[in-house]
Amino acid sequence: MASIEDRWTRANPDGGPPKRVRRERYGQGLRWRVHWDEGGKRSKSFSTKDAAEAFLTEVNARTHPGIYTAPARALLISEYAARWQEQQIHQRASSREQIARRMNRSILPVLGHKRMESVTRTDVQAAVIGWSETLAASTVKLTYTYLAGMMKAAVLDGVIRATPCVGMRLPRDEVERVRPLSTDTVRALVEAIWAPYRPLVVFGAATGLRGSEMRGLTWDRVNLSRGSVTVDRQLVSRDAGRPAWGPPETASSVRTISIGPATIAMLEDLPRVGELVFTAGGRALTRGNAGDAWRDARAKVPGIGDGFHQLRHYHASQLIAGGMSPVAVAHRLGHKDATETLQTYAHLWHDDDQRAATLTDGVVAL
Repeated sequence: MASIEDRWTRANPDGGPPKRVRRERYGQGLRWRVHWDEGGKRSKSFSTKDAAEAFLTEVNARTHPGIYTAPARALLISEYAARWQEQQIHQRASSREQIARRMNRSILPVLGHKRMESVTRTDVQAAVIGWSETLAASTVKLTYTYLAGMMKAAVLDGVIRATPCVGMRLPRDEVERVRPLSTDTVRALVEAIWAPYRPLVVFGAATGLRGSEMRGLTWDRVNLSRGSVTVDRQLVSRDAGRPAWGPPETASSVRTISIGPATIAMLEDLPRVGELVFTAGGRALTRGNAGDAWRDARAKVPGIGDGFHQLRHYHASQLIAGGMSPVAVAHRLGHKDATETLQTYAHLWHDDDQRAATLTDGVVAL
């Protein structure tokens, strides 16, 4: 049978209390080494004990068939995560990208080396605490949701007996009111951002479209003579240099909105080098490149926040300042209803309590 050697520590040679003492090589090289015989003495080293034990199981099953059977659950988190992500075919391409991002940046660096069946509730809680030190509460919750979903699937697949994702204490969402950019700041942003993205900034401020809706907008959805834009899909990826579309974020996102003379004039001045309205030399503007452009502009115009969604907030604030109702703003933004709009922007509407008192005072008198 194969065996594991701890190359950094050894049993107490003095025969005292059971404890490990450091070897001379402590802290140098990979700590855990698997030794086995397979056509000769062989060995392989690992940085974690979980990884070494997983490999040990694999070797024993291979070199002693019929004597040692590898348990079906001897699988690393990183291995199952790859399999689970391949199964997320029901998700949009953008959602699958987000899952991969959270896996690679948060989940796998902390838990990827562990065996599936060895992960405990304490391990998961410790991971959540660690994420909370650097990530926003909403991002921590999203990351945990992906991990919990993966573990639930592992139970259904028979990989683990029960999910460790139970009774977790998650960080509270800190409700932070939207603080829209000022018009002067948006104008400065137009000047600061990379040239291909300037029309996108102007259009976003004028329409309130989501970033993916703007980047996926095609000329056949724009009616310049009527001054309208139809939103019924969004850019989800670029496959082999070609844009790929997906359904809008929600059913309520399908809408037709009006655009004014200045926006129409800007669109008329854009070069038509393909089906997409906004491009960089004819190439689709990807989410990643748009993010890079925004971060570069933020270095020149501090305080613009994170991403093109800030222009959506700016647009909403202008509508509210102009006296538009929550229902009208909800339609313009593609919200499900006015309740969704008010959850984000209620604080931007003026308090009409004093006006209400004036309107009703003395109307009915003794």
